Amino acid sequence: MQFSVAELPLALFTTLAPLGAGAFIALACAFFTTSFLDEQQKKIDRGTIIPLAIVIIGFICAFFHLASPMNAPSVFLGAGSPMSNEIIAGCVFAIVAIVYVIVANTGKLCGSARKGFAAVVAVLAVIFAIFTGLAYVMGTIATWDTPLVPVQMLGFALVGGAATAALVLATAGAWADACKGSFKSAVIGLAVVGAVLAIVGLAGQLAVASGMQNALVSGSKLVSGALLPAIIGLALIVVAAVLVFVSVKKEAATGLAAAAVIAALVGIFLARVAFYAIQMSVGIYFG
Repeated sequence: MQFSVAELPLALFTTLAPLGAGAFIALACAFFTTSFLDEQQKKIDRGTIIPLAIVIIGFICAFFHLASPMNAPSVFLGAGSPMSNEIIAGCVFAIVAIVYVIVANTGKLCGSARKGFAAVVAVLAVIFAIFTGLAYVMGTIATWDTPLVPVQMLGFALVGGAATAALVLATAGAWADACKGSFKSAVIGLAVVGAVLAIVGLAGQLAVASGMQNALVSGSKLVSGALLPAIIGLALIVVAAVLVFVSVKKEAATGLAAAAVIAALVGIFLARVAFYAIQMSVGIYFG
């Protein structure tokens, strides 16, 4: 398996940022389905700092991928290109999420205002996750040029976000109340759909890549080298979804939610390692 250390910052970015963003999707579902006590709401709002911090750390990792920090502004000059669209979508999401967290922690969000604001952040999170995947759908790299890439990225965001939201709600003492209503089905649905999209997206991409070759290497050889991290990564993502499902049955779910977040983080990172390991230039591609 060939995974360049130079890809590590982007692997971390595409692991952390979508996962943190996905938590806002699950939390929005919680606000639409559950009426929390004031004290619970205050703790949830403080807890939203966790997924926001994960997103920010992800962006910091991406920053280290630049050859020079001075190149950062140039990313916005190429608006319309996949990579620029990804960064713009990410920045819009991050700014709105930061404002949401700040306003929520001032205690000025309630009722329909909270639901509306949370819904906007959730929609932006979905857009960000999809655009993160679309940034890699490029004609110059044959093994990445497939819609299965944004599919898997959205899957990572949903399953990782469900686990992270579970941790936020559990630490706020609001998990049991949330799971008494329809949020129970919503969070399980997010975790299961996320895991399915992740499996279909990455496994499908590997299957397609295995049939490619160029003058230097065959896709089957690249896939063979990436298979172990892919299998372990997807298995851990399934474990994360299962832990979210199990935690729904438990009133004290903090430990299970924390384990789900760890499984999702490690699993998504290994899946990203496998993704970067099958990079094949189209310049000398044939097949």
